Amino acid sequence: MKKTNFLKSLFSQKITFLLLFHDTKNPIRKSVSLAFLIFIIFLWTLFTVVSVYFSTRHIDYWSAKLKSIILASKYEYLNKEISRTWEMLSKVEENDRVIRKLLNMKDKKEIILKSDTIVGEGGPANIQQAEFLQKFVKQPQEIPLVEYSKHFRILYQNLQQQLDSYKEVFNYIDYQKKLYRSTPLIWPCYGYVVSPFGKRIHPLYKIEHFHTGIDIANNIGTPIRATADGTVTFVGWQEGYGKVILIEHEFGYTTVYGHLSVFKVKKGQKVLRGEVIGLMGNTGTVTGPHLHYEIWKDSKLQNPIKYVNIEDFFKK
Repeated sequence: MKKTNFLKSLFSQKITFLLLFHDTKNPIRKSVSLAFLIFIIFLWTLFTVVSVYFSTRHIDYWSAKLKSIILASKYEYLNKEISRTWEMLSKVEENDRVIRKLLNMKDKKEIILKSDTIVGEGGPANIQQAEFLQKFVKQPQEIPLVEYSKHFRILYQNLQQQLDSYKEVFNYIDYQKKLYRSTPLIWPCYGYVVSPFGKRIHPLYKIEHFHTGIDIANNIGTPIRATADGTVTFVGWQEGYGKVILIEHEFGYTTVYGHLSVFKVKKGQKVLRGEVIGLMGNTGTVTGPHLHYEIWKDSKLQNPIKYVNIEDFFKK
């Protein structure tokens, strides 16, 4: 009973708030009971808690909505990039087919099938890939991660195959360029062919024998040029040939230049097609100044006349 009376007495006590102003106005006094003050504090606390709760939920909502907008933008960007990648891959594949057609090349599949048709069109690798792209445009969020992984793996495989194809094309072009530079394709000098390749009557010994090259006649000192890129393997004197130069080229070619008067190169020197390697003379077994010119392919004699027209190379 005493405690109840004590509490009633405590809560009924007055608390006075005094507001003082710096001017001439009278101070303001406001007295409230302790119970009323506690009630006001409780209401303020409750209001603060409720406000924080609802404001936090509101922030979470807008935060989630913002994240959703950002995610949608990312999906849209990813969709455009994937579509652009397939479009670019399609163009690259088309360029590859055009290049191969120009180079008269065949891929492994065409070789096996012995077909002259151009393979596959560009774009997605198969129907499943096309369906994936259609679904990606409309409902990207419903596509499982495993499908994304599978799609990008197929895309990577297509890109890798295309890269390998281009490497093959570049290797083919490089091979053709080296073959072109290493094949004897020009006249070694100016003059007149006075003795062809093949059987003939020797001009000095008057007996039938096989002429291993062609003889090109002109004045002493006429420049003699390498007919293909290569490396000089011999510079010196050979019986019958007189002063002679041998040049080895890639792809099994060797050229021989005989009856020279002056050497312009040394053994081991690399020469380019058209480079002057010596001067015409009349050394060795000759009846007059001329160049004896031979071509060997894989250790077999060739008729030089078949090589001196450079345009014939491009008709093969």
